This record gives sequence, C-alpha cells and structure tokens, in this order.
Amino acid sequence: MPGRPHPPLAADPRIAAALAARNTHLAPFWLQRRAPRAVVLTGRSALIVDAEDSFTGMLAHLLRELGLAVTIRPWQQAARPPAHPSAERGAAGGPVDPEFDLVVAGPGPGDPNDAADPKIATMRRVIADRLAARRPLLGVCLGHQLLAGLLGLRLHRRAAPYQGLARTIDLFSRPRRVGFYSTFTAIAGSGDLATAHGPVQLALDRGDGSVHALRGAAFAGVQFHPESVLSEDGLTVLRELLTELLASAGASADRAGETSLGTAAASGGGAGPGLDE
Repeated sequence: MPGRPHPPLAADPRIAAALAARNTHLAPFWLQRRAPRAVVLTGRSALIVDAEDSFTGMLAHLLRELGLAVTIRPWQQAARPPAHPSAERGAAGGPVDPEFDLVVAGPGPGDPNDAADPKIATMRRVIADRLAARRPLLGVCLGHQLLAGLLGLRLHRRAAPYQGLARTIDLFSRPRRVGFYSTFTAIAGSGDLATAHGPVQLALDRGDGSVHALRGAAFAGVQFHPESVLSEDGLTVLRELLTELLASAGASADRAGETSLGTAAASGGGAGPGLDE
C-alpha cells in the first residue's frame, strides 16, 4: 500500500536463506560455527617462517586452536644466528633453532625456481636443514613448492593461476574441500616417490598431475591454504596431518634413542652413573 514502509530485506526468509546458502562451503571455523576447541597438540611448539603473506596470521590462529604454542618469524630472521664466523651460512645464519617441535615453511609470493631471490634461497635452506635433521616440517603453498622441488619434483607455472579457487580434492583417499591461491605447482606422474629422505606419498590431481599435497616420515606439504575461509575442511586437514606427523617423529626419536643406548651397551660403554635412578 502507498505510504506503508517496506520490511527490511534481512527479514525476508527467502533472502536470508539465499545469503546463508552462500556460506555453505566456507570454513566453519571462521564463521563462528565451531565445534569445541580441538586441542590435540598441547605442549608442542611451532615456528612459522613468514614468507611475506597475509595468510600467515590466520595459519597461526588455526595452529593455536590445535594446542600448539606458535612463534612467527619473518624469513629474514628464520635461521639461528651463527655461533662464530666460521659457522656462517649466508646472511640468514645457520639452521632453524631445534627448540621447535614443528617448523612451518609458510606461504608467500615468489617464483620457487628463482634461486637468486634471497627469500627463495633462505626458505630453501631452512627446509633443507630441517629435512637433513629429520625434524617435523610442514610446507604451505610456497613452502610446499620448495619442499617438493628439494624432493626432486618438477615445478611448473600454471597457464592460469589458481587464485581464490575452492575445490574438493582427493587428499590421501579422503575427500577434502580446500582453497587454492597459487601460480606454480609441483608435477608428478605417480602417487609414490622415492627420495633420499625416504618414501613420499603424493596426493595428485588426476587430470594434470599437480601435487596437491605430499607426506613423508618427518614432513608434509600442502599446495592449498588450509587456513583460508575457502578451505571448509582446513582445520581437519591440519589436525590429521600434524597429529600423524608429530606422532611419527616422536616414535622415530624414541627408536633412535633406543638404538643409541643399545649401541653403547654393546660396545661396553655401560649405562653410566645415575641411569637406573
């Protein structure tokens, strides 16, 4: 009727339903539709090496939700300062401090094939040092690409970038909906890879061989951004990967310790004073 005020659009149930439907496949973590806090990694620490990406803070937030104590350092400060001049390994110093249970080589812009780029060179060194130490490592987007390259995979520039693309992928035999923001990708011809760091399992795109994710005994990598609002299953993916990764690394450390003790006993070194206390 003329002169009668119209009800607000938000009060229209059809409009409210249409708006709610747009959020159906967004990450519930960021929409406040949260399950109880998923603290499964309490007591563990993580260092995120920030490769100049605004997603880094969101990634830290999800890791803290899992119980990790998180430290963020820019890539320029990621490595431990050398103890003396003879120990120097470039401007960024030596390996990452071993105090962290997990190191995350984070996302960021850049060409992973450009070894002359100081950021790329430093990130590669951080990843290589962590691989050599057999300590838990997670690569995300750029970090994943650099990890894949160090494992011997070819890195390829996409004809069309995946920017803000949400897809449901096969992630190690589990369907997971995740968000991609990338120009480069690793390429492989099969789901298994033999490397100097042990066997590696790959989650591939069946269409073009793009490596969506990879995992080995002490490391994992994901090309997508689990922290993105487009990653409906992002928190689940991190929980699954990191719980398995840190548990496997702990078991490996226990086995290494048992081997060392057994070797010492066999050589006649004995237990040493106080070992039985």
